[in-house]
Amino acid sequence: MIGTLHEADAAEIDAVVAGAKAVYEKVWRGTAPEVRARMLGAWADAIVQHRDELADLEVADVGHLRREAMADIDNSARVLRYYAGIADKLEGSTFAQLPDRLSYGLDEPFGVVAGVSPYNGNANFVALKAGPALVAGNCIVIKAPEVAPLLNYRMVELALEAGVPAGVISVVTGRGHTVGPLLTEHPDIGMIAFTGGPDSGRAIIHQSAKNIVPVFLELGGKSPAILLPDADLEAAIPSLLHSNFAKSGQSCVTGSRIFVPDSMYAEVSERLGLKAQTVRVGLPTKESSQMGTLINRPHRARVDALIKRAVDAGAVALAGGAPAEDGDLANGSFYQPTVLAEVKDDNPAALTEAFGPMASVLSYSDVDEVIARANSSEFGLSAQIWGNDARTIQHLAKRLEAGTVWINTYRSFHPTVPFGGMKQSGFGKENGFDSIAMYTRRKAVVWDLTTERELPYADN
Repeated sequence: MIGTLHEADAAEIDAVVAGAKAVYEKVWRGTAPEVRARMLGAWADAIVQHRDELADLEVADVGHLRREAMADIDNSARVLRYYAGIADKLEGSTFAQLPDRLSYGLDEPFGVVAGVSPYNGNANFVALKAGPALVAGNCIVIKAPEVAPLLNYRMVELALEAGVPAGVISVVTGRGHTVGPLLTEHPDIGMIAFTGGPDSGRAIIHQSAKNIVPVFLELGGKSPAILLPDADLEAAIPSLLHSNFAKSGQSCVTGSRIFVPDSMYAEVSERLGLKAQTVRVGLPTKESSQMGTLINRPHRARVDALIKRAVDAGAVALAGGAPAEDGDLANGSFYQPTVLAEVKDDNPAALTEAFGPMASVLSYSDVDEVIARANSSEFGLSAQIWGNDARTIQHLAKRLEAGTVWINTYRSFHPTVPFGGMKQSGFGKENGFDSIAMYTRRKAVVWDLTTERELPYADN
C-alpha cells in the first residue's frame, strides 16, 4: 500500500466549492490575462523541475511504464505553456454593423467548473482541463480517479507553489458514485468537463440536468484502423500493435478494430500475432519492459472475460489471451498482449471497448464496405488509415465518423489540434481555442446609438 484515500463528504465538497467561488469572485475573475499566463507558465516550469518525482508517483499508483508516465508529464507542461501563450490573445467579436446600433459578444467564464477524469492519463487530464478553464477565467474543482488520485494532488500542490492562488484549482476524491454527484450536482458548479466511459457519461448528463449546466464529454472508443493495399507494413504492423498495447491498452484511442484487405489478411494477421508475442511485459520500473500492468485485478478479470467471450464466439487468439503471471509478474495485474483473428463484426471483441491489450483483426473486400463497417460502431472517437493512395485516403477521411482521423500515424496529439468524439464517444473539444470555448459562455451586448426615436405611448 502506498497511501490511504480520503473520501470527501458533502460538507467538504460544499467547503471546497465555496472556497473556489469566493476566490473566483474576489481574485481570479479580475486577474489580468498576462498574470494568469505567468502563473500557468510557472506551474509548467514546476512540473518539469519535478518530473522525476511525478513519474515515480504515477508509476507506483497506476503502473504505467516510466517512459509512458514521463511522456504524459512532459506533455502536461507543454499543454499548460500553450494555454499560457494564448491567455492574452482571446478576443471578442462584433456582430452586424448597423448604422444605429453597436452589437458585440463577450465570452465570459462560468465561475466554478468541475473536472472529472479517469486514471489512465492523470497528468494530461489535469492540464487539459485546468489549462483552458483557468485561462478562460474559471476556477476548477477536479475529482481525481478513486483508483489512482495521487498525481492529481501533487500537481495541484505544484500549482500552489508556483503562485496560483489557493482555491483557483482544487482536488477532491472518493468513489465516483458517491463523490461525483456531490460535485457535479452542486448548485455553484457552472459547467462539467468529463472524461471516462459511456455509462459514466450518461450519469454525468443526468446529474447536469439538476441545475441545467453544460457538459463536455470525452467518452470511450472502438476505433477502426484501416490498412490499404499499398500500406507500408514494416511501419504499420508495429505501430498498430503499439496503438493497442501502449499503457497496457488502457486508452480510449486504441486502433482495436484492424481492417485488412482480403488479399493480405493471412499475412498481416500472422505478422501481427508473431510480433505481439515478442512484446516484453514487465515491471513498470524496468527499462527493458515494453508493456506494464493493468490498473488492478478486477479490471484484469474484466479484460480476460471479454477475450474469452470473443474466443467462444469464434475468434482465434494468435497471441496472448491470458494473464501474464511469470516470475516478477505473479503478484501483479499483468496481461499478455493479445491479437485475435477471424473476428466478425458481431463478435464481442469488435463491439466492446476492452481498455486492455487486445487487438482484433478483421478482413474487408473494398473501400465502401470498410467505411460502412467502420462506421457501424456506436463510438466515433478516432480512426487510423495506413496507406499511400491519396485519393482513397481522402475518400476515407471524409466519410469516417470519427472526431480525429490519423493517417500513417496514431496517438498523435498536439495542443493546437482539437480532439473530441462523435456519437457515443461524446461531444465537445479539447485543445486549441475550441477548448477555451467549452469553458466560456457567450453574452450578447446590444447598444442603441440613435439620437432620435419614436417613443412608445407618445400619445398617452
